[in-house]
Amino acid sequence: MRIISYLISFLLLAACTGTPSKAPLTLWYDKPAQNWDEALPIGNGRAGAMVFGGACKEQLQLNENTLYSGEPSVVFKDVKITPEMFDKVVRLMKAGKYTEVSDLVCKNWLGRLHQYYQPFGDLHIQNNKQGEANQYKRTLNISDAVATTAYEQNGTHYEREVFASHPDDVIVMRLKSNTPDGIDISLDFTSPHPTALQKGTDDRLILHGQAPGYVERRTFEQIEQWGDQYKHPELYDANGKRKFDKRMLYGDEIDGKGMFFEAQLKPVFPKDGKCEITDSGIHVYDTDEVYFVLSMATSFNGFDKSPSKEGIDPSAKAAGILEKALSYDYQTLKQRHTEDYRSLFDRVDFELVSSPEQKAMPTDKRLEQFAQTADPALAALLFQFGRYLMISGSRPGGQPLNLQGMWNKDTIPAWNCGYTININTEMNYWPAELTNLSECQQPLFRMIRELAVSGAETARNMYNRRGWVAHHNTSIWRESLPNDNVPTASFWPMVQGWLCSHLWEHYQFTQDEAFLKNEAYPLMKGAAEFFADWLIEDGNGHLVTPVGVSPENSFVTEDGQTAAMSMGPTMDMAIIRETFTRTIEASEMFNLDEPLRNELKDKLARLLPYQIGERGQLQEWMYDFKEREPQHRHFSHLYGFHPSDQITPDKTPELFNAVRKTLELRGDLASGWSMGWKINCWARLMDGNHAYKIIANLFNPVGFGNSAHKGGGLFRNLLCAHPPFQIDGNFGYTAGVVEILLQSHAGYIHLLPALPDVWAEGSVSGLKARGNFEIAMNWKDGKLTEANIRSLSGKSCTLRAGQAFTVKSDGKTIATSAPVRSNGKEYFQATFDTQKDGTYLITQ
Repeated sequence: MRIISYLISFLLLAACTGTPSKAPLTLWYDKPAQNWDEALPIGNGRAGAMVFGGACKEQLQLNENTLYSGEPSVVFKDVKITPEMFDKVVRLMKAGKYTEVSDLVCKNWLGRLHQYYQPFGDLHIQNNKQGEANQYKRTLNISDAVATTAYEQNGTHYEREVFASHPDDVIVMRLKSNTPDGIDISLDFTSPHPTALQKGTDDRLILHGQAPGYVERRTFEQIEQWGDQYKHPELYDANGKRKFDKRMLYGDEIDGKGMFFEAQLKPVFPKDGKCEITDSGIHVYDTDEVYFVLSMATSFNGFDKSPSKEGIDPSAKAAGILEKALSYDYQTLKQRHTEDYRSLFDRVDFELVSSPEQKAMPTDKRLEQFAQTADPALAALLFQFGRYLMISGSRPGGQPLNLQGMWNKDTIPAWNCGYTININTEMNYWPAELTNLSECQQPLFRMIRELAVSGAETARNMYNRRGWVAHHNTSIWRESLPNDNVPTASFWPMVQGWLCSHLWEHYQFTQDEAFLKNEAYPLMKGAAEFFADWLIEDGNGHLVTPVGVSPENSFVTEDGQTAAMSMGPTMDMAIIRETFTRTIEASEMFNLDEPLRNELKDKLARLLPYQIGERGQLQEWMYDFKEREPQHRHFSHLYGFHPSDQITPDKTPELFNAVRKTLELRGDLASGWSMGWKINCWARLMDGNHAYKIIANLFNPVGFGNSAHKGGGLFRNLLCAHPPFQIDGNFGYTAGVVEILLQSHAGYIHLLPALPDVWAEGSVSGLKARGNFEIAMNWKDGKLTEANIRSLSGKSCTLRAGQAFTVKSDGKTIATSAPVRSNGKEYFQATFDTQKDGTYLITQ
């Protein structure tokens, strides 16, 4: 019997780690990228590039994820809510004077925009050989995280490989030809920053510069219309007069503030070759092979230190990184990179069936045809592409994924390209635990710890309350004040609760009690303390938030007011209910803070409950207001349903059905990231065909000139189009696919809860479930045929499926399912004890 158990464990392990014989997962194209939205992303968790793949002219647009404008000294902190102003706002709110409240809050309670994620520069490679290129192909192999460009020119075959190595912290590019003198290229750097200068040395090319010390995307006219000149002393004098005619300040314009950055590029010849390095660039010729090692560094030295006065020397850092990497040859660098990457990527395998003809087509052609012909394997590829982006963009020691992950070309990018934390940052990390990439959340956890430091200052100085608080946006400088004058979004002091849910979920998936006690609980406690102090009596026996928004929606009252701010929006109450419940549970586990625990229990019992509106929908606000935009992209009031676990078919069937009505009213078309959220929600409603309808909408080709419908979708490179590009849609989709295949939020593990008809046959392995279980499944004709569950913590397991099943261990049946009903449907369920590292076979 023990042999059978070992065999099952071996087979499951093989499924989770992949096999060498499998064809690699690739995105591929038969022409170079024509613009940034067609280039292919690579990254090592700190440094990244968009690879264009040109034959005559190659371009690598470079990013390093600590390179931001500004520094701590330009963070605006002068906002304070006086008791008199707070009481006035509450009185007006209770009197239904919503527009007056909005005017007061926008004028008195808001700060200014956070600072901006910056592009680093571009590396250009000019092919000096003349002649037309043919037999062209560019590929991003996401099984190995290597981008390749291949073509023929004048009878010579050329190939470029580019990868970003996490273990060696460099970007590596190799060029090969099949003739002895086939390579003749010139390389140079450019940067959008006017401070950047290129310099050649004996053995390398250097780009050195300084990021802007201050950037502002609001126009002068907007700032002056709002009367916000005093919030921008960098741009205005004490009399409110403009000091500059521009809003991006460098060097002496901003007292020398701004982050320094440097790149170093060194060519290496495995055999013979000639090389000339000058201040104009690098010229390489008379060789058939050369590779380049690129290091990048900034002077960033922490969220609370000036990068211009207290920064790390980027020159020394870049040189140190480069010298260490140069101790390895190309093959070793590549081997170290692929082994490290595969140790994460190969944990999950996902197979869906498409025709050989579909698989043989270029990726953009498959995307164009998706609406006409289902292509399940392309859907599986996009799922794994999300995991590729997670591994490439978020590693321990680096910064968390921002609105564009780490890939950005603009000095004034859309929405500052920072952290929009009323959903977008959190959505970036929805797939991390689900798809066995738990360690990729470490940068997010560090940001939460750092934001709690500035957030405690804001809670104390702005609100005079305990704990810590943050609002709608932040950046690498961990700004925690509310943003400037956008009433539907800016004033939203709820961020700390949502961020802390990621800490709790990490515990749920890993069962790491030391993490929960030492790292998560103190942050959860601080969030709960602020919420406990923020609540007020509504006059009807309930506690509510005194003023808030349902991001980023607005409502119309019966007397014709259009407003966004109200007491007790449903999302506020859902986040507070979740934060209190989980903080109480952790406090009881470790016997900590009994007085606070009792306070939270008392206030939890008095929170305003969920309400169902007259249309049968889950009510979005305290009162059944009409939405100004009924099909708004945000549906924040569903937080308690997803990503939280408060509304489930077993515990709250009426609310569960109200969620369905809400989604029906919202409609199926939306921006890219919003469709990612809708996929998750329809999957949790266990409606796989409707979830797939949203998936089909997401596979809308954007930028092709013939998009199937307006709104969001995918660019040729499969990055999500909001539009413009926002990476959260990619991660929302990947998480949504897991919710289709596996759910564990409701107190049990549900296998194939929402499988769409079009995915009738497939397999998956390596997915994670709460309780620290690892799952592998096969299905055919829409029904589960077999599953393996590996228990990594030895917890009791409750399992649910759509048909009867048995549970075996060591060849013996240890549990048989029994029928259960949930929301009018019949399922089969069994509960059984597990042993740590035990493997359990599930069969019909």
